[in-house]
Amino acid sequence: MVRNIPSKPLQRLSIPGPAGGLAASFEQPQASPIAAVLCLHPHPMHGGTRQNNVVRHGALGALQANCLALRIDFRGVGDSEGEYDEGVGEIEDAQAAYDWLKQNYPNLPILIWGFSFGSRVGLDLAIRLRNEIHGYIAVAWPTNFYAWPESTEWPTKAGFIAGTEDEHVDFTKMNHAEQLGGKITIVDGASHFFPKTLDRVRDLTADYITEFLND
Repeated sequence: MVRNIPSKPLQRLSIPGPAGGLAASFEQPQASPIAAVLCLHPHPMHGGTRQNNVVRHGALGALQANCLALRIDFRGVGDSEGEYDEGVGEIEDAQAAYDWLKQNYPNLPILIWGFSFGSRVGLDLAIRLRNEIHGYIAVAWPTNFYAWPESTEWPTKAGFIAGTEDEHVDFTKMNHAEQLGGKITIVDGASHFFPKTLDRVRDLTADYITEFLND
């Protein structure tokens, strides 16, 4: 059981990726899953891994919503093979993880979830797969560091979570996400890593998943 959420024992996997094996953590709810969620971590050059607390709470939110949760380490992180690729190769890593879920659970809807750098990588992949995925969820999309993707063909279901005290998010730039149909939920008082408010990341992730699957 994970944080009082009925779940099966965590599995550690190596998923074939374009630059070599990708270390991954795979969690399953105790009941039959209704969907799968791919969780992507923050910047590899700043200590980002699949063990990040925000990412772990994103996975907990997936389990809370009765979904599978797959967390990967991007290339060059931890035991994943390859080297950091400026966010380009990391999109292909995420694609490989998505393909693994699709191959192993072909009848389940798949959602993409990302935190910070992972949300930027996740949005690029979500745009590529907009006609396949059942939702995209971004936590702390870092508008102070990255421009929005040039494509305006976003997935029809996109949710954003951001804290009012996040030093990496310019809320005036979040208007672009709203204009393209994204829904934004603001966590009062939260900074970039959501100290003392990680439960909100978990619960809002579960809420978005439930909403997107039932919409």
